[in-house]
Amino acid sequence: VLPLSPIPKKWEKPLRGTVKINFDAAVSKTKTGFGVIARDSEGFVIGGGYGFKNEEMTGDWAKLYAFEESLKIARLLNITKVTFETDCAKHQ
Repeated sequence: VLPLSPIPKKWEKPLRGTVKINFDAAVSKTKTGFGVIARDSEGFVIGGGYGFKNEEMTGDWAKLYAFEESLKIARLLNITKVTFETDCAKHQ
């Protein structure tokens, strides 16, 4: 078995006039947590949020829930041009 070499990745600014919303989720046996952050084209944070659900979910459903929360933040901030991104690092 060959060892996996992590490929370092970093956050990249969105195109000018576009907001990038990053989101992710974490799952434990009985809880699901999520986080969302919105940044403008200069990289400044313009909003975000986080939360927990006392509910067991698979990783894919948790990620979908986090995406739904990021849509709510985009709506709340009246963002019309947005790029959504999750997982800057690749999971194995």
